[in-house]
Amino acid sequence: MFSELPRNVRLAAPVMLLLFIALMVATQTRAALEPEPPHVEYIVSDDAIPLADVMRSNDWKTISLYDLNFGFNPSHYWVRASISELGLSDAHGRWILEAGYPLVDHLNFYSVLNGDVTLEYHSGNNLPYAQRPLDVPTFAFPFDPQQADTLYLYLQTSSSAQLPLTLTAESSFWEGKVTTFAIEAAFYAVLASMLLYNLLISILTRDTLFLYYSCSIASVALMMASLHGWSYAFLWPDSPRFNDLMVLFTISLAEVFTALFGTHYLRLSKISPTFHRVFMLLVAAASAFGIASLFVPYATIIKLLTGLAIVMCISAFLLGIQLWRNTRSRDVMLFFSAISLLLIGLTIYALRNFGVLPDNLLTSRAAELGHIAQIILFALGLADRHNRERAARIAAQDVIISMQRETNAALDRKVKERTADLEMANRRLQEESTTDALTQVRNRRYFDQKFYTLYQEAFRQRTPLTLMLIDIDHFKNFNDQFGHQTGDIVLQRVAREIQSEIKRPLDSVYRYGGEEFAVLLPATAEEGAVTVAEQLRKRIENLQVDTHGELHSITISIGVHSHTPDQREDLDTFYQAADSALYRAKQQGRNCICLYEDPQNSPLASPEM
Repeated sequence: MFSELPRNVRLAAPVMLLLFIALMVATQTRAALEPEPPHVEYIVSDDAIPLADVMRSNDWKTISLYDLNFGFNPSHYWVRASISELGLSDAHGRWILEAGYPLVDHLNFYSVLNGDVTLEYHSGNNLPYAQRPLDVPTFAFPFDPQQADTLYLYLQTSSSAQLPLTLTAESSFWEGKVTTFAIEAAFYAVLASMLLYNLLISILTRDTLFLYYSCSIASVALMMASLHGWSYAFLWPDSPRFNDLMVLFTISLAEVFTALFGTHYLRLSKISPTFHRVFMLLVAAASAFGIASLFVPYATIIKLLTGLAIVMCISAFLLGIQLWRNTRSRDVMLFFSAISLLLIGLTIYALRNFGVLPDNLLTSRAAELGHIAQIILFALGLADRHNRERAARIAAQDVIISMQRETNAALDRKVKERTADLEMANRRLQEESTTDALTQVRNRRYFDQKFYTLYQEAFRQRTPLTLMLIDIDHFKNFNDQFGHQTGDIVLQRVAREIQSEIKRPLDSVYRYGGEEFAVLLPATAEEGAVTVAEQLRKRIENLQVDTHGELHSITISIGVHSHTPDQREDLDTFYQAADSALYRAKQQGRNCICLYEDPQNSPLASPEM
């Protein structure tokens, strides 16, 4: 599955995982290598106490340097550390005392030697960023151990009252910061890369899911930047009040868009309407808290948002268990895993803020680690869903293409069948329109077309063409004497006899009109034409027609014209020549054949040949 993921996700997931492992290893290494932490003393009071009174007080309590975490408590705290207890009596050069939690409202540092203040810093999240001693998102106070015997810190905040202190030589401090800044830069770079990638996908596909995921990544990145002091350092360093609002507002946005993404990712409105309504209420609550941050004190809203985040994670955890039991879906499995890791991280982070767990590298980065794991798993889930939906779309397209092919094939068959039927009908219609219904030979209309075609062909090829015009002798008298029905029989018998005598494929017979027939003989000279005409005349002469028990003979007259056309459009002259020959055959007593000749030549007659 991993090899099918987009390149952006394949690159981001290992980087995120390496960041996670690096923080875990750093935490374990620090715990294993560092000696027993030194002890400091602290005083807590409901009101602010001047430094002079604090120095004379006998109400100091002892606590480990790494356990300075008092939870959400607006009280005033003073912390005192002896230079000798810190092991700096023989140290030379500048050292740096760093408070690693950047959301403290007021944090003052005092270096005291023999009861006199030798160095004083006033810092805190409620003061402009430029007032910090060193340009880092946390609070770092440089001092010279040789000019102090005791260090004092004053702490008061509406956020979590935690003071994770580290003591480092100045040279080592900046070396460590290079590594820390590189890890955080890599974290935000990966978030930015995934944000741009998924935002581009949401624009191209117009998929709301990728839009919600992009908003979730953006809000988580802004929330982390606000919680770690980076947004205050780079975006609004002169606006402490606005920085407090943005901390609350980005937490609210992260909760809203992560919940919206989760509901759309699981299609919760369809598979579990009850949980969908629950999450919509939680989204409404997060939105209301974000808006309320403009009017309600910071201390109240930060507690509400922290508690709401845990409630959301627990609800999502229970939802994941139920859906996994019902569906066994990979989407649900990845969602459940992501929410579980986020819940663990947020729980650890919240318990540290409330002072239940000590402040260390793991607890301070727990929420960040949880979000890293969540983003990785959600990215894997989105990529896996994208691959499955793409495969489903391809399969559906294959089915559609197959159906289209089958439909097209069926349509092609129907079209071919219909075309064949139409062609057959057209041929039948053409046959009927060019065939004489009584004699079943071609009619006058077809003769005109064929005569033109054969004439043009003879003209191009310079070959002779013969036209024979045949007339049944005394047909009108025969028709009047024996009736039209008998006359029709005579026409049919004559047509069959002529058709039988015509042997060659290109020779053709036509009923020209009434009792007159025409025969076209392409590539036939006079000698061949006379032979065919004579055979035809004899064949008809031997024909006997039964008329009411009496047999009657039939004769025909034939006019023949054979000629090689020398003009392209001289069909009428050609026809008139054949007609003239037929007329002369009738004048010469019928039952004979006449060839067309020029007027000065005597006609060729062959009566009863």
